[in-house]
Amino acid sequence: MKLPWLSFVTFTLSLLLTFSSYAESFKRCPNCGSTRVPYPLSTSLDCGDPDYKIRCDNRGLLWFDTLNGSTNPIKTIDPSGQRFVLIQPGFEPNTCVSVDIKYHGIQLDPNLPFNVSSSNTVIIMNCTKDGLDAYTSQGFNCSDNSLCHKFLNANPEARGGKCGGVSQCCWYKTGASVNTYKVYRARTDMCSAYQSFMNLDLTLPVSKWGEPAVEILWEAPREPVCKIPGDCTDLVNSACSVDSTNVGQKRCYCKKGFRWDSINAICEANRCFSVKKCKRRSNLPLIGGLAGGVGAILIAGCVMKMIISKQNQRVAGSQSWASVRKLHRHLLSTNSAGLDRIFSGKEIVKATNNFAKSNLLGFGGFGEVFKGDLDDGTTVAVKRAKLGNEKSIYQIVNEVQILCQVSHKNLVKLLGCCIELDMPILVYEFVPNGTLYEHIYGGGSYDPLPWRRRLMIAHQTAQGLAYLHSSATPPIYHRDVKSSNILLDENLDVKVADFGLSRLGVSDVSHVTTCAQGTLGYLDPEYYLNFHLTDKSDVYSFGVVLLELLTSKKAIDFNREEEDVNLVVFVRKRLKEGRLTEVIDPVIGKEATVTELESIKEFGVLAERCVRETRQSRPTMKAAAKEIESIIHGIASDPEPEP
Repeated sequence: MKLPWLSFVTFTLSLLLTFSSYAESFKRCPNCGSTRVPYPLSTSLDCGDPDYKIRCDNRGLLWFDTLNGSTNPIKTIDPSGQRFVLIQPGFEPNTCVSVDIKYHGIQLDPNLPFNVSSSNTVIIMNCTKDGLDAYTSQGFNCSDNSLCHKFLNANPEARGGKCGGVSQCCWYKTGASVNTYKVYRARTDMCSAYQSFMNLDLTLPVSKWGEPAVEILWEAPREPVCKIPGDCTDLVNSACSVDSTNVGQKRCYCKKGFRWDSINAICEANRCFSVKKCKRRSNLPLIGGLAGGVGAILIAGCVMKMIISKQNQRVAGSQSWASVRKLHRHLLSTNSAGLDRIFSGKEIVKATNNFAKSNLLGFGGFGEVFKGDLDDGTTVAVKRAKLGNEKSIYQIVNEVQILCQVSHKNLVKLLGCCIELDMPILVYEFVPNGTLYEHIYGGGSYDPLPWRRRLMIAHQTAQGLAYLHSSATPPIYHRDVKSSNILLDENLDVKVADFGLSRLGVSDVSHVTTCAQGTLGYLDPEYYLNFHLTDKSDVYSFGVVLLELLTSKKAIDFNREEEDVNLVVFVRKRLKEGRLTEVIDPVIGKEATVTELESIKEFGVLAERCVRETRQSRPTMKAAAKEIESIIHGIASDPEPEP
C-alpha cells in the first residue's frame, strides 16, 4: 500500500510553523539590547508582570535590584527553567571586603516572586568570632579543613584582596527545599566578604571554579491582572474574570477548552477531549519530530506506525508476523548505527537456554525479560515482546528509538537487538541487584536501605531523568517512572529502565500525543485529565518515588483507609497537619541524627512540591536533582551512623 506520507509531513510542518508564529507571549517586554526579555519579567509598567521587575539601562544591559539599594547585572536568562544568573560584585580594592557591603550583600524582597536557587555554593570570609559562632550554629562549615580555606589560598582575586592571610571563613549551599531570600548578608560585625559559585563541583581545583555568579529563580506567574475586558485582548482565548483567591481583583482567565501556560504566557488549547480524538492525534509527536530535525530514525518510526495503524484498521488484527517483521527490520537497520551489535537468533536462544523459565527475570504488558550469558562471558538482560501483540512490538521498537539516542551512567544501556526470531528482541546490560521496588517492599529479600543510600538513589534517578529532559535533543519524557523501573547495580547505584512508553518532546503540538499511559498511583493528574504530556509529568511520578523512599509505603495500597489509598493524598494530608514524622519509615527515622532528621523533612517538602496538582507548581527535574544534592551536602559533615 502506498502512503502519501510526504504530503502529510509537508502539511504538518506548515501547521507547526503557523502555531509557532501565533503563540507569542502575552505583553512580552521588548528586547533589552540583544537580550530577549521573556514573560513575566518586566522592564516597564506596560509589559510583563510588574511583580517581576528588572531594569534595562540605556546601554542595553539588564539589572536586578534587591533590598537596601543593591543592584546586580543579569548575565543570562533561562525562560524554561524560570531563572536568571547575576554577575556578583567582587572585592573592594586591596581589602578583604565585598563591594556591596554597604548594601549588606544580595538580599531579596520576600514579598516578591523571586528566590535564591540551590545551585549556589557561597564562601564567606573575614569573619569575626561572633560571626563564626553564629554561622557554625546554623550548620555552615567553618572548620579548619573547610572548603573556604582552599578558596582563600588559591583564588587570585581573594589573595590580591588581602583575603589570603584571613583564617576565619565558612562555606554553605543556598536554597535547598525552602525559600531563601539572601545569598549572604555581608556585615562588618559578622563576615565582611563573600563569593558565590554556581553548580560547583567540589572536586575541581579552585582555578576551574569559573566566574563568581548567583542564580535566582522566579515563581511561575499567574494569569495577568485585568480591570476591564479590553485588558485581556492581547491574551487570545481569555476573558477578564473575578480572582476567587483575591477579593476585588480580576484576572485574564483562559476560556473553556484552553489552559494557562505560564512559561510561554499564552492560553494553550486542550486538544484532546475524548479517547477517540486522542487516538486520532497519536501520530503527532513523531511527525512533529521532523520539524525539530530528529532525522531518519523518526521518519522510519513514523512511517512504520502509520502503516501498522492503517493495516490494523483494515485487517483487524489478522496481520501476519512476516509483514510486521519486515517493517521492523527496516526500522532497526536504520537504527543500527546506534546499537553496539545485531545478535543472531541462535546467539539469543543459546544465551537464554531457549528462554528457560529458570532465566526469567520479570514480565509485564510489554513481554518478558530473561537473564542471558553470551559466549564471551558477558551477562545480559534479554527483553522479548509478547507473541502476536503488536502494541508490545511497537513498545520494543520505540525503546530502540529512544535508547539509541542517549548515554548516561544512570540510564540502562541498550547493547543490541535481534529480529530473527518470532518476536523482536532487545539486549541490555545486566543490572544484578533487582529493582528499587524490591528493595523497599522485598519482605526481607534485601537489607533495608539506610537514609543516605536512599538520598543517593533519589539523586541518581533525578540526574538520569534530568539528562533526558535537559540534555537529550529533542528532550525525552519517560512516562513510566516508578520504583519497579529503577534498577540497582552491585553498588546500589541507579539505572533507570523501561523506555517502552517514552516520547520525544519535539514541539508544543506534540505534547498532546496519545491517551494517558502509565501506572496507577504514579500518573500525573493533569496528564490523565487532558493528555498534555510535558517533562513535569515525569516530575510528578518521580515525586511519588520520593514518597516511597521516605515512607516505604506503596503508591497505591487498598489496605490503607479508603481516603488514604493513594500515597500522595496520604502524605500530603499529614504534611499539612505537621505530622510528617508519623509516616517516615522507622528504619530511617529511629536512628537518624538531628541533621539527618532535618534533611528528611526537607526531602519530604521537595517530594510534596513534585506531586503538586498543577505542573507549573512543580520544580524541573534538573532543579529537583540540585535540591537533593544540596540536602546530601547538608549532611556530608555528619559522621555516618554505625551499621
